[in-house]
This record gives sequence, C-alpha cells and structure tokens, in this order.
Amino acid sequence: MSKFELNDWVLLTSQKGKKWLVRVEDAPYSSHLGGIHLGDVIGKEEGDWLLTSKGARLMLFKPSLQDYIFGMKRRTQIIYPKDLSAMIFYGDIHPGCVVIETGIGSGALALALLRAMCGRGRLISIEKRAEFAADARENIRRFFGAEPENHQIIVADIESASLSCEADRIFVDLPEPWRAVGNLAGMLRMGGLLVSLSPNVGQIQLTHRQLQANGFGDIVHFELLRRDWKVDRLRARPFDRMVAHTGFITVAKRVSADRGDPIEESAPENEVE
Repeated sequence: MSKFELNDWVLLTSQKGKKWLVRVEDAPYSSHLGGIHLGDVIGKEEGDWLLTSKGARLMLFKPSLQDYIFGMKRRTQIIYPKDLSAMIFYGDIHPGCVVIETGIGSGALALALLRAMCGRGRLISIEKRAEFAADARENIRRFFGAEPENHQIIVADIESASLSCEADRIFVDLPEPWRAVGNLAGMLRMGGLLVSLSPNVGQIQLTHRQLQANGFGDIVHFELLRRDWKVDRLRARPFDRMVAHTGFITVAKRVSADRGDPIEESAPENEVE
C-alpha cells in the first residue's frame, strides 16, 4: 500500500463526513475541529488518521477524481459527476481514441476524458476564453503533477476554428451548441460519436435540428436523476433532497450525407436503459 509523501494530495475527512482537500507540506492546518501539522501525514497510509488539537479524528484518504473536481479552482459551473460519468460511458471513451472537446471551462470534463484515455490517444480542448483555458490548464497540471503529453489546449472559437485531424469523438459543452454543429461535423469521422450537454429543452431542440441537417443520425436525448438514501440500523429512507435535473445529454452518430431527407421517428420507450 502506498504511503503519503510530500506534495501529495490528501483528503482530510471527519467522522461526520466533512472533507478538506489539501497538499501534504511542512505547515500547520486548522479547521473548526482543531489543528494538525500536515507534515505528520508523511509516511501515513490511506485510511490512517490524525488527532487534531481539539481531539477530533481526521481520516486520511487519497482524493478521487470527484473529490478533486469539487475542490479545484473554478469560475464556471462544473459538470456533475452523474452526468460526467454518463458522458464518458455513452461517448465510449477508451485508450487510443482522438477526442475533441469544445468549451473546457474549469477542466472537469477534460480530466475525466484524460483519465479514461490512460495516456493514449489525443485530447484537443478548444476554449474561446483565454482565462478559462489558463484555469483549466493549471487544474489539470495540478491533478496529474504535469501537463499530459496527449493533451492540447487551443484558444479559439469553435464555430470558425479549423483542425487538420479527424476525431473519433467530440464532446460539446457550450451555451449555444447548435451554432457549432456544422463546423464540428467536418471534424468527426464517419461513425464517430458527438456528445453534448445542455441545461434546457430549447437548447436540445435547436441542437437536434442542426444535427439532423449536418449528417448525424441515431440521435438520443436523456437526463439523469440521483437520489441518495439514508440507511442505519433501524431504517432506510430516501433523503429529502436530491440532485435532480442538471442537464440533458445528447448523443449522436456521424452518418453518410447521402441518406435522404431526415425522418422523424418516435423513440422507443426504453431507448436509454
């Protein structure tokens, strides 16, 4: 089992589930539960604990990608884990594929894509705003310890950008994704997948029309809801609050342009299981 070293990330976790994501360094750290010295984490194993100055136990864990994403610096709303994981799965991301991402934001989706690609293939992130690109680059570098060699960030407007490569997958997280569909269609190989996330119905309606008009088929739209449950020795019940609607996920495939006029079909009831 690996032990914590200097400059590692450590997730300090209280017995009631409160969490703090910090770097292991030769410095004190304090919270409402009392103080510790972060240098005491060095040599500890994941699952060990430290006692604070107030007598509280803080368990020590290696942060998951979800922990890091929620704790990293950001100016934009991140994609929720329930949507992020589904986008990676339905986008069929695997080592070796070439992926274009539009709208890098704070870098949450890029981190998930890079993790799933396992250092193989290529991720090209296109971001219109230079300050967002800079924030995402730093968040990615801090998570991996260095800038991944298979990742390129381009500051450009995806509606007019031109790339020489042909992508296997395209991920879209933009306020007006339908405006980029026409340009993106020329960057995606035949049979490749486009995955888009939009918060409201009007966005996916406009995107659907543009997908049909620009050589895409097998188009599906869905949303995911998450409800946690409280379980103890005496009861099991759902929590009063839940992470309900956060966005609609659209998945479409690039098809031959010579397929005739678009045909509207009623989707099967269990299209997405």
